[in-house]
Amino acid sequence: MTRQSQPAAATPSRRALSGPRIDSGAGITQYLQLASVLRHQITHGKFEQGTQLPTVAQLADEYQLARITVRQAYAVLIAEGLITSWRGRGTFVAERAQPIGERLRAAINDPATQELRFDILEQRSRVEVPQDLARGTATYPHYHYIRKIHVLDGEPFCLAEIYVASEIHAKFPPGSEQRHKIAWLLGTYARKRMQRVQQTTTVAPADLVLARQLGCSFATPIALLARRILDGADRLALAGTFWYRGDRFVADVEIPFETWLNHPGTVIPHARAPSGRA
Repeated sequence: MTRQSQPAAATPSRRALSGPRIDSGAGITQYLQLASVLRHQITHGKFEQGTQLPTVAQLADEYQLARITVRQAYAVLIAEGLITSWRGRGTFVAERAQPIGERLRAAINDPATQELRFDILEQRSRVEVPQDLARGTATYPHYHYIRKIHVLDGEPFCLAEIYVASEIHAKFPPGSEQRHKIAWLLGTYARKRMQRVQQTTTVAPADLVLARQLGCSFATPIALLARRILDGADRLALAGTFWYRGDRFVADVEIPFETWLNHPGTVIPHARAPSGRA
């Protein structure tokens, strides 16, 4: 199940046996609740790399769960690469995932990056932009729709659904969305028409479709980024939704302090002006 060298047998740690209660009426399956508790303990350093985790029997007894429920929780964490299991020896914390590297950072934040592969899942022409993306903004008559996955080093990290105004998309070279980010194409072929960008980032659990397409486990954290680009006439030139794996996402922002402090609308549209109180 793992590329790691096989650890020596050890006494299972019992430090995990003090987590929150698993609630059968919480609206989420018990094995996902237990997986979440253990994931939190691992990612927050309660267990060091190589530490042997409690046995299935220990966790089942402590949380009053069926053993199959504990095995399912462990299976989730194995799939995420957080733990490994050895027959006859036990379950251990895996090597820590490497920090987000500069190539992945650039793949997410740099519109001009050439490091990515774009797997186009679907394209449709002359469609309307959904109202939840338009939000009452003036729109173009129709849009070109692109659904794709961003891949770096063979690993998917982002699912994107993008609507770009058809008359702007027509300026792009044929097939260019398979080689470049749409943001770069906008900047290259329609820069003078673009006026401002709005972005909102939230966090949500991965549903089954996202989990399968991004290669992560069901209900693991996903960074959801909604982006809108408006032209000089305040029309919606592009609207996109981007789902990033939580373990493969970073958003870098740098702005002057005075701008952040005194002009919050620059960062957060429609934010209240500062009141002068600390």
